[in-house]
Amino acid sequence: MNVRHAAIKAIEAALAALDAERAVINDLNVYPVPDGDTGTNLALTVRAVLEELELSTAESIPEVAAAVTKGSLMGARGNSGVILSQIVRGVCDVWGRSDALTTADFKEALREASESAYRAVREPVEGTMLTVIREMASAAEAIPSGLGLETLFVAVEEAGRIAVERTPQQLPVLAKAGVVDAGGYGLLVLFRGLAVGLAGLRDVDLDLPVTAVALHTVAAPVSSASVEVLELPHPGHSELSQFRYCTSLLISGGGIDVRALESFAHTIGDSELAVGDERMVKIHVHTNDPGLMLSEAVKHGVIGEVEINDMHAQTRARDARLRQRAADREGVAVVAVVVGDGNKELFRQLGAEVIVDGGQSMNPSAAQLLQAIDGLDCEEIVILPNNSNIILTAEQAAGMSSRHVAVVATTSMPVGLAAMVAFDPESDAVANARLMEEAIADVRS
Repeated sequence: MNVRHAAIKAIEAALAALDAERAVINDLNVYPVPDGDTGTNLALTVRAVLEELELSTAESIPEVAAAVTKGSLMGARGNSGVILSQIVRGVCDVWGRSDALTTADFKEALREASESAYRAVREPVEGTMLTVIREMASAAEAIPSGLGLETLFVAVEEAGRIAVERTPQQLPVLAKAGVVDAGGYGLLVLFRGLAVGLAGLRDVDLDLPVTAVALHTVAAPVSSASVEVLELPHPGHSELSQFRYCTSLLISGGGIDVRALESFAHTIGDSELAVGDERMVKIHVHTNDPGLMLSEAVKHGVIGEVEINDMHAQTRARDARLRQRAADREGVAVVAVVVGDGNKELFRQLGAEVIVDGGQSMNPSAAQLLQAIDGLDCEEIVILPNNSNIILTAEQAAGMSSRHVAVVATTSMPVGLAAMVAFDPESDAVANARLMEEAIADVRS
């Protein structure tokens, strides 16, 4: 397998990771505008890289790196996609002049990726994917090169995870919505997927050395649960952006003035980005009149890859999606720890939605109870431990969950059944817990 095919396999893994989390990333998207397309834009940008490589005849590392850079620039979608293209460009600028991706190369590549991303943004904002790539690069710098890529990848992933979790502390709009930054989380997902892809190549013989395939361990599998503070925004009506149309296009030619184009974009809107060189430039801007940007662009070269999206419509669609999800999760469910088929049937008849096997001498773990909670489609949950030895475990599971979980201290099966008689599926978890506690107050078993 040559370098191009190896790169294709690694990028396929990164794209698969993004596709798996695309909906989550879209719903996290509240900055710079809540248009709910960050996951889609990141995935489409990576897909463009993949398509460029599949069509390419590149064989050497410099040729493959150039194709990856070109694909990311041409296919960059939205604010996050354009910034990602500059992260990719920074990595490829370093990788393209080396014979192998060594630990030292990877550290330099991440540093250049961070610097390229910051250079692309006129007014960098912390608490975004810029912060996440910078923290990942800093973590890489702190690892001695002699420790190898395995150690480096683990340290970079951990730094990215922590950086994502801290984004609400850095950007007030995220804290208000109760979410982490969508672009930052998307970048972390992409990195994890890429690491998995590289690790999958460790037993493949390459025509040219790519030291990264020697990885034997990678970060944890991609999952939204792997970021501790990851929650979706509360449903409601988001404020519409000042500028309505997200506009992007590619300009090709010779002697293109990148800074002049960026300055013009700044006069007609915000979130402006102009990246590339004198032969090819990608423009992104939020504006109320996309025609102004197109008219200016044709003065500099040939335009293509024009994309114009109505962010107001996207925001309304995202709000509707979140409201529907909240509606689907309304109501309350009971998780009961029960032993014996007869008892299980009684609890089900009284309305318990999930039965967890357990009782005296077979106590379930907090992880098992948490898994039962996570498998439900509602936010309000009551746990009936039905054994005095399981009460503390149930409370631990409730504390680990991001949902509204109430534990009723039922000490036996008869007490649990008495609690279920008082169950009201129309009330929330707290109200049900109060009703159940009143119902079992005088029960002796």
